[in-house]
Amino acid sequence: MRAFFLAIYVCVFALDASASNVFRFRITGVPETLDWNLAHTPVELTLLLNLHEGLMTFSTEGNGLTLEPALAESYRVSADGKTYTYRLKKGLKWSDGKSLTARDFVYSWKRLLSPATGASYAYLLYDIQGARAFGKGQGSWDKVGIKAPDDRTLIVQLENPVSYWKYIPSFWVTFPIREDSVSAHGTSWTQPGKMLTAGPFMLSAYDLQSRYILVKNPNYRDASKVQLDEVHGVIVTDDSTALNLYESGALDFVTDLSTLDLVRLKGRSDLKTFPYLKTGYLGMVSSKFPTNQKKVRRAIAMAIDRSGVGRVLKGGQIEAKSYLPPELAGHSDSIALKFNPAAAKEELKNAGFGPNRPLSLEILIPNNDKTMVLAQFVQAQLKQNLGAAVSIRPFDNKTFRAQVGLKQYPLFLLSWGADYPDPDNFMSVFTSEGGNNRLGWSNSKYDAWVAEARILKPGSSKRTELYQKAQNLLQIEEAALLPIYYEPIRALIREGFLGVKVNPLNYMYLRGVRKNNLPH
Repeated sequence: MRAFFLAIYVCVFALDASASNVFRFRITGVPETLDWNLAHTPVELTLLLNLHEGLMTFSTEGNGLTLEPALAESYRVSADGKTYTYRLKKGLKWSDGKSLTARDFVYSWKRLLSPATGASYAYLLYDIQGARAFGKGQGSWDKVGIKAPDDRTLIVQLENPVSYWKYIPSFWVTFPIREDSVSAHGTSWTQPGKMLTAGPFMLSAYDLQSRYILVKNPNYRDASKVQLDEVHGVIVTDDSTALNLYESGALDFVTDLSTLDLVRLKGRSDLKTFPYLKTGYLGMVSSKFPTNQKKVRRAIAMAIDRSGVGRVLKGGQIEAKSYLPPELAGHSDSIALKFNPAAAKEELKNAGFGPNRPLSLEILIPNNDKTMVLAQFVQAQLKQNLGAAVSIRPFDNKTFRAQVGLKQYPLFLLSWGADYPDPDNFMSVFTSEGGNNRLGWSNSKYDAWVAEARILKPGSSKRTELYQKAQNLLQIEEAALLPIYYEPIRALIREGFLGVKVNPLNYMYLRGVRKNNLPH
């Protein structure tokens, strides 16, 4: 049966590419939403980054972490670092040809912050004056420091100077939205024919459970530089099927390769490696038995020998010894509980578990090859070193995300990849107000240290010290999570395309990609 469906995939997608200049990439699951205020998973990432833009973007040259203006022409920062004034480019248009104005940003950011929206990333704007109070339903909009005095000017007033703010307007949740579109179409405003964007491509069609079709946007600010006619995001949940489609010529870009396939593909010229600011971790839900006991969490953390993760996953993973990746200030090789089976058994005994009361756990995972292999590794480690019985509960991506949010399982495997290259992006996840905190854990000291570090200059010794103290509390004292691995991005890229890159934030911009048989 799988072979039959694979043949259908190959026929359909090969025909699509033969007639036009099309780039086809894999999407690992069904996107939860294309509402960029609400989107919060990597599944939607490449679609949104190529459908739309914000004030700023990242360069596709160099290391991929250099900011450059996108919809903004320029911006200036006040002497006290609290006021950012953005000037939009002249003649910006939405995909329907209507003018894009600064008020479209004001509407989007108000909607992002509104409690009624329920956006996971609303907290990213909490540095703005009055934004936290409004976002928590405790303040009025007229007190929020977001203003558009004219069509081309956006003024943002921060509570305190924060060095990473420059990155925030590059993040997809801050992209502008047309209020009249949302008002006219309600929740269906993101559908083909209704979605209005200002990026290099626009949404033409989608087949539910199959693919999203993006076509070149003639009203894009740099339309003459966009070489591709179409971009197809193809939903392929099975890793082996994705590889077969690539090798059959039906996909041009594939990530999330299985561990066995990575071994077979080693040395191939079309298998590329890109740096990634990412930490994979084991989350321990502090509001769920038995991980509501700190001693149990510490026992679990000390019972897993993470040094073997690279040999198991085969994708260039290395042991994580700190939640913050090595490239970020605050990283340390000693801020995680060390593998110590004897100490783990003693902690478990002190928690009331042992031969007469064995520990039983469930671990929640997304249903893909890599995470299943990792879950089986964790399962074996906890069985061998704690005598614990661990049941693995795999779900499709959308259901997994919902279950993580409900906190109904004591353990889960997840990762955090940087949204912007600053340690605050990692550390603020687990604050009490963090919309992506799935641990059921909060601590006022942790919150205070992260908040204090936020306003200090990058690279300052005090900022590094605060992040290390916060990690020590999170990972050693409280053992709310166990960092397991760092990894690069491994991707197969068809050699007929030029300019395909993935930056360390896992951003793939297609605005400059072209086939090498086409003229410049």
